[in-house]
Amino acid sequence: MADIDQIMQHDHEHLDQLLEQSAHAVSAGAWREAAHLLEVFRHGLVDGHMMVEESTLFPAFERKEGDDDHPLTTLLRKGHQDLRIFFEEMAEAIQDQDAESFDDLLSTVQTILKQHDAKEETELYPYLAAALPDRGEAAGKRILACEAETPS
Repeated sequence: MADIDQIMQHDHEHLDQLLEQSAHAVSAGAWREAAHLLEVFRHGLVDGHMMVEESTLFPAFERKEGDDDHPLTTLLRKGHQDLRIFFEEMAEAIQDQDAESFDDLLSTVQTILKQHDAKEETELYPYLAAALPDRGEAAGKRILACEAETPS
């Protein structure tokens, strides 16, 4: 199995592709497909990626740094909260078949994700394999299992 930093970076790329596919479906007026793809993206990010980070990776990093309230993980958790709200608003825009609102939200979300992912990939992930007792194998398996699940 790959190291946890490689798994998480791969997951970022995979999730970015799903979001882009949802955006293409909105552009084409394929609203059902857009809704489905957005839900697959949301499931993978919120129920998989973020859940693993918040339950396993952030606490391991905080233990390694000796700071339960580390500024990096505090910032990243806040980013997760903000993104969850944007995903709800994006789903509402799709439900309302409002491509303009969706595109505005998409632009904001992509900017947030680009900055958020870069922070994780440069400041968090490189230190995790050493911080986790199993070098991140269990967390990696949970991410891969979530990737394999597709909401119907």
